[in-house]
Amino acid sequence: MITLDARDHYELILEKNGDKQIIIHNSDHLSLRIKTDKHIHAQLWIAYDGEQLDLHTQLYLGESSDIALLFWNRVSGKLNFSLNMSGERDAHAKIGIGDLSEGISSYQLQGTLSEGGLDTEWTTVCIANHKHWQMELCHQHAHTSGIMRNFAVVTENGDYKMEASGRIVKGAHASQSHQASRVLTMTSKQRSEVLPILYIDEDDVKASHATTLGQPDENQLYYLQSRGLSRSAALGLMTLGYLMPITEVISQEEWQTQLQKEIEEKVIIHD
Repeated sequence: MITLDARDHYELILEKNGDKQIIIHNSDHLSLRIKTDKHIHAQLWIAYDGEQLDLHTQLYLGESSDIALLFWNRVSGKLNFSLNMSGERDAHAKIGIGDLSEGISSYQLQGTLSEGGLDTEWTTVCIANHKHWQMELCHQHAHTSGIMRNFAVVTENGDYKMEASGRIVKGAHASQSHQASRVLTMTSKQRSEVLPILYIDEDDVKASHATTLGQPDENQLYYLQSRGLSRSAALGLMTLGYLMPITEVISQEEWQTQLQKEIEEKVIIHD
């Protein structure tokens, strides 16, 4: 485990296969640079806490590297988060961002797919009282792939915005850009906006977007309550289903167990 206490910048170069956990503590501002060597297989869990944080991350993937990277927010106040991802040919990155905090969060995510075979899958989950996201994957080379999966549970008086863009430029043939967003709104007293955008300037591509947004299904709630659960406990189980996809980003069993426990403690109500 690497603990970054009151740092303002840090560079991590992954030269060997393996798993690393990074804790960012007591930093108001951190510039984080992560770079992998060629053919590296690694998993990273980066968690951060404190009252407020500006976290700016640059991720560069070496040729044929394979990385799973999980960002996990425990900041109690305001978080400003940016991520810029790029890399070399045939690299793969699975990136997850989880935010169950009660604070205000703003996200700016940018991925540039400029080499053949470069592909990435992004998964975001959040409980949104005030969470705004803006993300774009830009395909600048043929045979690249980008997937964005977004899940949110919007609380009463919550404010959630997701703008997700897939951009395929001329010449980036045989590329794929897909995105899907699922938003559960707990009441009608909230504001939710999902803007799926596709910019396509090439014919030989595959691209799609899908969005579902709405309040809990009363039939599902009735079924759960018929099994002895209170309404609040049933809602907690439904919420869990929107947040658990983040556990699929990593395969390290100990981390998965820890992550699942933290999510359950946040949303499960015991009668």
